[in-house]
Amino acid sequence: TIFQLPGKYGKGVLVTPTVHGNLLVGPTAIDVDDKEATATTAAGLAEVREKSGLAVKDLPMRQTITSFAGLRAHEPRHDFFIGEIAPGFVDCAAIESPGLSSAPAVGAMVADIVKNSLHLEADPAFDPTRKGILDPKTLSFEERAALIKEKPAYGQIICRCESVTEGEIIDAIHRVPGARSLDGVKRRTRAGMGRCQAGFCSPRVMEILARELGVDQSEITKSGGKSKIIVGTNKDAF
Repeated sequence: TIFQLPGKYGKGVLVTPTVHGNLLVGPTAIDVDDKEATATTAAGLAEVREKSGLAVKDLPMRQTITSFAGLRAHEPRHDFFIGEIAPGFVDCAAIESPGLSSAPAVGAMVADIVKNSLHLEADPAFDPTRKGILDPKTLSFEERAALIKEKPAYGQIICRCESVTEGEIIDAIHRVPGARSLDGVKRRTRAGMGRCQAGFCSPRVMEILARELGVDQSEITKSGGKSKIIVGTNKDAF
């Protein structure tokens, strides 16, 4: 990760390689009062382009896959707030930098708070390790061929941009906790994170979700709640 001089609101515009071979560029940082202000702007993108270019020349900004913005709560003391503010309600607020690096420690702290609050006892049968989703791309040609012969779903590419197979998506749905939405599948397998931003694979992923969960496609959502993708089919309407 290439840092520039930090500013009043954070570490400035960064250029960060991801473990999947992409680049993250940004962010900008401004103080806003609107709690719904999550839109990106031309001015913001121009600032990212200009400042990142000071650190890394000729970044392929025309190949940008997606841009996004978010909000984070600010606490005047410039410190995290973590505590049980009401019986059974643990609040983690004002998590600014280095919130991401601190996340494992924050999780352990919250677990201790919950344990003490609810007087919980350790479950001796609990297994703290979990096997990750199998990625066929990490296998040798021979291993991959054997896997596909045993489980043909691993030979069906559903997301062309990220080369995600049907087998990986089925695994993501049936593990605990399993994916129940398009975003749930995306976060577990990267299906939908590529160049077309799920334009090609969304219908296929919806079909797999509906089939594996035993529900109608109209019940499938983008990210849970009321974020339904379809309300019916044209055939039924006529």
